Amino acid sequence: MITSRVEVDLGSRSYSVLIGAGLLRGVGEIFRDEGLKQTNAFVVTNGEVGGRYFGELEKSLMGSGFSRVVRHDIPSTEEGKNWEEFSGVCAALLREFPDTGSVPLVILLGGGVVGDLGGFAAGVFRRGIPFVQMPTSLLAAVDSSVGGKVAVNFGGVKNIMGIFNQPRLVVADLDLLQSLPEREIRSGTSEIIKYGAVCSSGLFQRLEEGGLERLLRLDGEMVAEIVEDCVRLKAQVVERDEFDKKGIRNVLNFGHTIGHALELSVDYALTHGEAIAIGMMAAMHLGESLNRSSRGFSVRLCELITRAGLPIQFGNRDGLSERIIRAMQMDKKFRDGKNVFVLATSAGEWEQAEDVSWDLVQSAVDSVLA
Repeated sequence: MITSRVEVDLGSRSYSVLIGAGLLRGVGEIFRDEGLKQTNAFVVTNGEVGGRYFGELEKSLMGSGFSRVVRHDIPSTEEGKNWEEFSGVCAALLREFPDTGSVPLVILLGGGVVGDLGGFAAGVFRRGIPFVQMPTSLLAAVDSSVGGKVAVNFGGVKNIMGIFNQPRLVVADLDLLQSLPEREIRSGTSEIIKYGAVCSSGLFQRLEEGGLERLLRLDGEMVAEIVEDCVRLKAQVVERDEFDKKGIRNVLNFGHTIGHALELSVDYALTHGEAIAIGMMAAMHLGESLNRSSRGFSVRLCELITRAGLPIQFGNRDGLSERIIRAMQMDKKFRDGKNVFVLATSAGEWEQAEDVSWDLVQSAVDSVLA
């Protein structure tokens, strides 16, 4: 049952995000109701998710007029979000659907890795074919499945090769989150905490007042409310700055500048959410050093991250601090050679700092390396 619909208003590229429970079994009908008329489907997934859910997806599609459904698996981990796997998806699309009369609907059944890589492939195959996001992780449901940023890692830089490519539809079946490992649930809460920290004081307070624990238990009512809240918050940002040119979309990078560099520098020993949690604490240290963030809010944020079971530090290793700085200096978010950091000033409020002294950045990095 669909419990909420969030519209992402981007003119000719507008689409709906459907949130609910038990949607997988009727997803073929949902596609038809939403105006998707294709009769071929190409499903990008991974072995574990595909093993659980592809059969039911295929059955629903075939029952709704699809004549051919092809499954293609990629690795589930961030290391697999690379150029070789991306090329493999493109090759499979060309092999399975070689002529223009058989162009499929691409369905991305998985977490952020599947969504990023598959959305990129859909955007460049035949200069763009339609795709649908079906997130199966909490992190993808609240964040990466919406907004159209799709990319792969390349040359030791995270998400450096990519495009903006909006889906035709997002279907978030919250029942699919029930099979997530505990670590992945905790990882997903990191992006939710981020939204509260810089976009919504109400969301942040709700998490503080017990919503976080209900979320960690995957309480159905709380998950539905928070997924809808986060999707609405992201839609509002994306609608104002779809192509990340106005600086508005920078708010979504809170914790990501140092977090992405840490994630890459430790060879993905941390999940994305774990790295972002640490990155948020580093950003708070930087904000305090610049007298832009309050110590009181830093304490509140640290307490919430800790309650989520997420790390606030990572063990120091020889040369790790220097690797993180080098990775940041290659960051695609920086403009005209100047670094850019998002600072949470208080709950739901943020400022941007540019061309920050690298000595202060180094201090912020060192503050989260135990």
